[in-house]
Amino acid sequence: MDDDFFRELDRARKQLFQARLEYTKPEKLRLTVGQAVYFRAAIYGRWSHVDKETAGVSVMTGGQVVVRLHCSGAVTCTPISSKRQHVTNKLTDQAVTWVWEVQAKKSGKANLALTVTSYFEDTETVLYEKPPIISHAEVKEKPQEEGGFAWLADAYDWATKMIEELALIATALAAILGLVVAWRNRNLPAPTVQHSPLALPPGAAQQHQPTQPQHDSSTPPLGGPPGGSSTTGGNSTTV
Repeated sequence: MDDDFFRELDRARKQLFQARLEYTKPEKLRLTVGQAVYFRAAIYGRWSHVDKETAGVSVMTGGQVVVRLHCSGAVTCTPISSKRQHVTNKLTDQAVTWVWEVQAKKSGKANLALTVTSYFEDTETVLYEKPPIISHAEVKEKPQEEGGFAWLADAYDWATKMIEELALIATALAAILGLVVAWRNRNLPAPTVQHSPLALPPGAAQQHQPTQPQHDSSTPPLGGPPGGSSTTGGNSTTV
């Protein structure tokens, strides 16, 4: 390395400035087994207000900055933001922010260590690194269903899923059956009309209807006396 590099390096170190590092309090993460939460760290160019969910410390920073979160114990940490970002002393209320997803694997103690490192331009030469900020958090078990009927909730969920699956199967079978019936009806011959041997041909009913007998008014009714005769007191008189 030549003298010019060392002069540039010394100039960059002199340009570092005092800033504010704010980060999520580990005890505010509310870690629970099987659930993911987010840990945030931000660098402000000036002192800012700290709320109840965050903690803050002073750091020397500037240039290309990398903030790392080291996790061990009952949790794992995955960065979801850019690891290396540019920080200048012109920052006011705007902050450069880093975010990690913290996944709790089991109940127990979680160890978190936060480091801030300033690099010279885009090289791996370190201008300044703050000692790790070490903290701890407790991971709790996932809360169980209250009462002695927790198994009923599991059984209900299982039954609901089974009913939904059976309904899908029944719908599919009904659709297939409908297609089969439609295909069979399409290939059947047209129905023919067959007459019963006892049935009469059209018009025959009118030809064979019985006719009512017509009586002649001049013919006396059967069993009655002939016209012109009368009976009085047991004696008959013929006119």
